[in-house]
This record gives sequence, C-alpha cells and structure tokens, in this order.
Amino acid sequence: MTSDFNAELHARPSIYFTGPAFVEHIALMQSAHAALHGSRYLPEADDNDDPRLQVEHHTEFITITRVTQLTADAEEWPVSSLSVDDIASLVDIEAPLIVSRVGILVLGPAPAELGPILSRFGFHDTAASFIGGGAAQVCSDFRVQEDQASRILLFNKELNAYRLGRMVRRIYEIETYRSMALLGLPEARRLAPLLGGYDKNLVELTNRNQTTATTEHKKLLEEISELSAQIISAAASTRNRFGATAAYAKIVEERIGELRESHVPGFQRFGVFVTRRFRPAIRTCEATALRLDQLSHATMHLIDLLQTRIQVEIEYQNAIQIQAMADRAATQVKIQRAVEGLSIIAISYYLLSLLKVAFETADHAGYHISPLVMLVSIPVVIGAVALAILRVKHALSAHA
Repeated sequence: MTSDFNAELHARPSIYFTGPAFVEHIALMQSAHAALHGSRYLPEADDNDDPRLQVEHHTEFITITRVTQLTADAEEWPVSSLSVDDIASLVDIEAPLIVSRVGILVLGPAPAELGPILSRFGFHDTAASFIGGGAAQVCSDFRVQEDQASRILLFNKELNAYRLGRMVRRIYEIETYRSMALLGLPEARRLAPLLGGYDKNLVELTNRNQTTATTEHKKLLEEISELSAQIISAAASTRNRFGATAAYAKIVEERIGELRESHVPGFQRFGVFVTRRFRPAIRTCEATALRLDQLSHATMHLIDLLQTRIQVEIEYQNAIQIQAMADRAATQVKIQRAVEGLSIIAISYYLLSLLKVAFETADHAGYHISPLVMLVSIPVVIGAVALAILRVKHALSAHA
C-alpha cells in the first residue's frame, strides 16, 4: 500500500530533452477497458532520429506525448507523425475521440524581432511571454490548424534538459486541461433554455400556491414534485461534468502560475490570453451548476411550504371535528343526566304505585295503615332510588 502511494508521486514523469525538437501531445477520451492509471514511457533510443513516446492514463482521458529531436531549427512547421491508426494502436481504442491536440516546436533563443518568424509559421494575433524567469519565451495564437492541432513556439534561451521538459509539460497541460474543462460548456449551453423553463414554471407554481383552493392542493403538489424531479435529474446528469470542469480549471490556473510569466513588449501575455477567453466559459459552467442547485433548493422549499399549508389545513379540519365531537359528547352528557333524573322519577313513581296498591290491599283486608306512612314513604323511596342509581353510575365509571 505504501509503495502504491509513493508510486503516485512519480506517475507523471516529464520527457527530458535538449536542443531543437518537435513535441506532439494528444488527449483523448478514456474507454472503459483502457481505464488504467499511470504511464508507459519509451526512453530515448540510441538513434537521435527516433522519437520518445509517453502514454499516460488519467481519470477520464488518455494523453500521448511524442518528442522528436531535430538536428537544427526548423524552417517550416513539422508534419505530425502520429496518425489516427497510430493513436488507436497505442491506446487500444477503436476510433479514439481526440479532445485536444497540440504541437510544440522547440527552437533556440528567440530573435530580436519576432514578427518574421511568426509570419513564417503562419501565426496571427499571437500571444507571447517570457517564462521561467526569462529563461525561455513562448508564443501561440491558439488557433486550430488543418491537422486539428494548435501550435505553440517555444524559444529556449537557457533551460537545461530537465527544466525544458518540465516547462514543455506545463505548456501542453494548459492546453489539455483547458480543453477538458471546456467539455462542460456544451452541457451548460444545453441546459440554458431548460433552466429558463424551470424558472418560469417555478414562478407560476409559487403564485398558484398562494391562491390555490385547498381542494386542489394534491394536484399542485404533484406538479411541483414533477418539476423538482426534472431539476434533480438535470443536476445529477451534469454534476460530475461541472465538477470536473472546476477541477480542470484550477489546474489550468496553477500551470499558468508555474510558468512565471513576464511581459514581452508588443504582445499580450500567454497566460492572460488563455485566462481572458477561458474564464468566461468556466464561469458559465459554474453559474449553471449554481443555478441548478438554487432551483433544486427552491422547489424543495416550495414543496415544504405546500406540505406545511396542507398539514395546517388538515389540523384545522381535525380541530373542527374534535370540537364537534366534544359538543356531541357534552350534549350526550346532558341528555344522560336528564334521562337519569327521569329514571329516578319513573322508578320512584312505579315503586310508590306498588306501595299504594299494597296499602289499599291491606286496608281492604282489615289492616288500617295511617296515611302518614304513605307520606313518609315518598321521600324515602325517592332517596333510595336516587342513591341506588348513583351507586350504579359510580360503579360503572370506576370499572371503565
């Protein structure tokens, strides 16, 4: 495990060389079966005419770097020696998708007047900088030529083989990571009209949430949930791409800083040219990702508001029902008390009627009972009945 971590420190070696040379660097999208990490490096051969080749497998792309030594400064731009078939055989991918292709022509010290040599190589609107503290000079117009490659001139003044290799690597990495970062721009452009529609739909649903009747809450909630699902789907499908764009953009900025540029009179700086035309695209991707995130939060917030409103309405309806139940219970209690009172009267009347019959029967039989007994029995019977009913009620309440 420790050896694997340590190997990562040496996973991206530069190709060190001196003298005039032509460096070709190609970046192409990674395939599933070639998703390996690290690099393959073919060291310098005995014959100076033989190129050196390096193939590196990154997270989502592969790079091929080929350095061809030149015997003298080239008078015209060298022809690429890497064909599509060569690239396919090197990375074991059929019909590879090339994302970035750059050629770097390394020459001797720059002449006092750059105009003629730039014209000779077909450069227009060129950006130029002293790099490495003035040890070299880089020039490019960042235009893609007929061979689908951009061209960069590097005039080496006093860089040794190690510094030259590292400087060349920084330059072609700027182009590679810039191209990889810009893969997010088509996604941002594709999402632009969709985001406009999402915004409009969200405003409409928000306004309807304020005026919709309680009977239509379910339909409104379904529409908001559908909008939220669309936004989350769009965010999920582009999150990795926009995240990679931000990471690659940071690497580009770091590599530009490592060049240690200084101004060449009459030319825009190399790094400034890249940044001024590169940052707007990156900001577009960042703004799109941020807009998606804000829309997602806004729809979720709207769903929460609607659910809260529905919950409040349900609780209000429940309160009304509970109050109605309480009112019915109170009415039932009153009715029960009235029934209890009537029951006491009815039972007492029935018992007193029985006593009256008993007294009359006894009187006919010759047993005379004083009317005072009947009068005294009335409150006694009523009290006894009331006491009995209350005791029964109490027993039932205790049992419940």
